[in-house]
Amino acid sequence: MIKFHIIESGYFLGDGGVMFGPVPKKYWSAKYKVDEKNMCVMALRCLFIETDKRRILVDAGIGDKHNSRLKFFQPFNQKDIAGEIRKIGYAPEEVTDVIITHLHFDHCGGCTVFNSNKEAVPAYPNATYHLSLAQWKNYRNPSLFEKGSFFPDNIEPVYDAGQLQFVLEDMQFDEHIRLELYDGHTPGQIAVLFDTKEGNYAFPGDVVPTSLNLSLSWLSAYDNSVVIAMEEKKRFMDKAIKDKRTLIFYHDAYTVSSKL
Repeated sequence: MIKFHIIESGYFLGDGGVMFGPVPKKYWSAKYKVDEKNMCVMALRCLFIETDKRRILVDAGIGDKHNSRLKFFQPFNQKDIAGEIRKIGYAPEEVTDVIITHLHFDHCGGCTVFNSNKEAVPAYPNATYHLSLAQWKNYRNPSLFEKGSFFPDNIEPVYDAGQLQFVLEDMQFDEHIRLELYDGHTPGQIAVLFDTKEGNYAFPGDVVPTSLNLSLSWLSAYDNSVVIAMEEKKRFMDKAIKDKRTLIFYHDAYTVSSKL
């Protein structure tokens, strides 16, 4: 048995010129809504997967620990992911696994929460958090370009609690779930692939952040290396097309998913 639920955890505003990088505004603005300040609404779309033995959260949104620090992005309509999981029928203590695609603040802010003493602690106390070792090493020794995307209190409390487990390479996570690693946007980003009776799906995170990024040359200025990002996206897309996967987009505010 495998069931999945899409969790719309909120939105933020991203500069279109950054979100769509090398693509001229003439083209991306014709396909994605933009305001007079060049800002686009971006989603923070997470995933909850149920299997016979596991309750899995994939990515954890932006959280609410750093609201004052994130004024430029103006997060809005934020939802408590633990509350959304309760609506599905489970308490946060019943979450068995949290898969973190990568450690940029907009994907893992909700991995931890403040306790009554304003100390960051794991939001899911009984879960094993899964992160690639390549991403962990990159976070611990970041480039100047990427350093500002990492907030230590989103992940260090998980490590300190002994709840962090490293993914070393592509792996079969569960009978119906596979984890694959992709570089380019950031080293060792995890893409989650899962198969259901209704069809095959993929949660590619920022390998393919929006439906517009299905085109190979539509990249982001946040990508560490546009050359590697394009090659890795092609590698991912070739597999996804072969497997007839439906992609679930983390950042697309208007298109939740697209079948290839």
